[in-house]
Amino acid sequence: MSGQIPAVIVGSKCVEWYSCMIQSDFEKATVLKHELKGMIQEMEPDDKVIAYYNLLLFRYNLLIQTPQSNELIQEQGLEHSETEPYLKYMYYFLKGQYEFYEERYTSAVRLYGQAEKLLDQVSDHYERAEFYMRLGNGYYRINQFTFAVSYLNQAITIFKTDKSYRNKELNGYLLLAAIDSELGNFERAEARYIKALIEAQDYPKVHSLILRSLGLNRVRQNKQGEAQSYFEQALKTGNHEHTVVGNKTKADLAFVHLRLDDIGSAMPLLVEVDRWLERHDNVEYKAKRLIYHHLYIERTHGQINEEKINEGINQLISHELYFDASEMAEELSRYYEEKEQLGQALTYAKLALQMNTKQNQLGSVDIEKSK
Repeated sequence: MSGQIPAVIVGSKCVEWYSCMIQSDFEKATVLKHELKGMIQEMEPDDKVIAYYNLLLFRYNLLIQTPQSNELIQEQGLEHSETEPYLKYMYYFLKGQYEFYEERYTSAVRLYGQAEKLLDQVSDHYERAEFYMRLGNGYYRINQFTFAVSYLNQAITIFKTDKSYRNKELNGYLLLAAIDSELGNFERAEARYIKALIEAQDYPKVHSLILRSLGLNRVRQNKQGEAQSYFEQALKTGNHEHTVVGNKTKADLAFVHLRLDDIGSAMPLLVEVDRWLERHDNVEYKAKRLIYHHLYIERTHGQINEEKINEGINQLISHELYFDASEMAEELSRYYEEKEQLGQALTYAKLALQMNTKQNQLGSVDIEKSK
């Protein structure tokens, strides 16, 4: 029909839209989203372009963290995209991102592994870098640090060739520093964080994440006062306070106050965190909230409800969040050691070791399944 927009023009606009998403240019991505919505309605029939558009729409919704259902891809007919190699790549890549946002990290890595088999269909270097960054982050989340570092370095190498991807490069350094921190290389992590912090002045989102990470690095060293300062700075930077990660920072700051025996300062933050958790099913922070509540706030005649503490630990374990369970067990071990309750301290020290072993086994199984 005359007057219809050629599919090739809409496809080109889709590529531009995806480029904005990779660069995290939210404002321009939103403008293009609305522009493309109108173009798709007036486009000449082309199933491939429509499938690509639907995949990118799913990616956009993930980017702005719009609530999704796991069936959305199927509802939009995106399962048919598997007939085209590039769309099949996008299908697995975006499903992997959905699993990641839902904190099902092992499932995310498996799906990324399927996408990686089709990576030769991706010609754009920066699109490949985005994939490497996502996969590296996935391996980081399941404690497979060797694989994580390899993929993150590949992503950084590509992103650093274009200044417009500077925020992505900094995010890569942020993840490398987080790995150092979790491995106990606190000084090396600190050096990475400080260098990135100086370079991130023009990127408020990244800047706030680095401040948050510096706080977490201090928590792992049991330097609670310093952690408090960094968390407070993060919450005052950009719009961090109003983001999903910002709510995690509020929770972490509240937990610091509890460790410092300042329940009065913790409670207003916990009220905000509870409101957030009512709207978002975040297993990690729901479990930690339960543990800290019964460790520091809710006691009967000074006695801790061990069943509730273990309930929180088991929530982490049942969702395969073994690293978080390990960190929590290590903290509980230190807590009981300071109270001279050595039996309990030993119990949680053993649990921390078991969780580390579980994490390594889980990662190994996941790698095999993704090959």
